[in-house]
Amino acid sequence: MEKSLKILWVISIIITQQLAFLANASYSRKRIVPAFYVFGDSTVDAGNNNNLNTLAKANAFPYGIDFNNCSTGRFSNGKTFADLIAIRLGLPMPPPYLGVPKSERHKAVTGINYASGSCGILNSTRVGDCLSLDKQIEYFTLTVANDLPRSIHSKTKLRHYLSNSIYLLSIGSNDYMLNYFKYPNGTNNNLNPEKYADYLLEQLASRIKRIYDLGARKFVTQICDFSWFKESCFECMGSSTWMGIIMRLTPLAYNTTNMRMELQLRVLLGTLR
Repeated sequence: MEKSLKILWVISIIITQQLAFLANASYSRKRIVPAFYVFGDSTVDAGNNNNLNTLAKANAFPYGIDFNNCSTGRFSNGKTFADLIAIRLGLPMPPPYLGVPKSERHKAVTGINYASGSCGILNSTRVGDCLSLDKQIEYFTLTVANDLPRSIHSKTKLRHYLSNSIYLLSIGSNDYMLNYFKYPNGTNNNLNPEKYADYLLEQLASRIKRIYDLGARKFVTQICDFSWFKESCFECMGSSTWMGIIMRLTPLAYNTTNMRMELQLRVLLGTLR
């Protein structure tokens, strides 16, 4: 990995959706960090895709049946694990960027959610319209450059705010489900699984570096968590093609990709000076 991709003073936590402390999260009485910013895919989308031309939407029943029986656009029956982390941090759940009126975005000083269902690390990973990771970072750039200075007037205070906030990236599984395995003759399929994992990691690292250059210092990362996928998809997918993909995807992606990428990401984020 190029040294230019190295990130200084980064706190990296590899997490999964099964973290026990999130299961019974309740609001902290005291705000632990200034803000919580979310980037990623459907695992943490809070409703951005409601505003996009895509089939990847979750704004209808039964989504949200445990969220005041309201379909918010979250790909979940209730809160996402990003919501639960925000609660643990003593913060409100970050609103979806596209759901906040432009004139009101400067007031969202406790964080914003840029995540978009069906997106991936690569721009070519998508179903219809989505906010690619590049687009999400572009919107975060606008937040830092245009919105936050309207509420945080001191440059010193803004730097302190950005460096002490937490940045979650939950992304990567769609780069397999909607890209690598879906298009066997695609441009990325000349790479074996190990090389493809390395390629994804390089692309992710370059994007984390962009967020870092905007002032971020504390990162939480979740990549390619397929541990939940085996049982749920055998129940919900009827297509023989999909079944074949899943049978290939589950052991390969979970055993090879998760372990390889998580270990390499730990090294990348933990050794940079």
